[in-house]
Amino acid sequence: PTFASSAKSTLIPSSSQAAALGGKQSGDLFVWIYSSPYPPIRGNNTFEALVTDATGQPVKDAKISFDLDMTNMSHGKNVVPANPTSDGRYNGKVSFMMPGPWRVIVAVERSGQTSTVRFDFNVNSK
Repeated sequence: PTFASSAKSTLIPSSSQAAALGGKQSGDLFVWIYSSPYPPIRGNNTFEALVTDATGQPVKDAKISFDLDMTNMSHGKNVVPANPTSDGRYNGKVSFMMPGPWRVIVAVERSGQTSTVRFDFNVNSK
């Protein structure tokens, strides 16, 4: 089986209100990012990253952060650390100052190496 299909069975958000912003591969890792509420709104949101290895097993020993920036106007550095919640899942509280196009770069640090994946998405006003 391919990498994505082997990981597919574990890619379920932990909250029924969370929905995927997308999933991407970085090296031997696969990262899905979820937002609650979905789609993200101006103000407070919860982001969850689900990280699996090439065999679809959850990665439990990573340090995860969300680097947020608006793509059409920078609001300065905004990096949010994510806390482990369960097998391969990490979440953090994020806040968006305004609606529009945003990007999150998810950094996955483990065994002294950092992998990153980026996701572009829109934030709604409410």
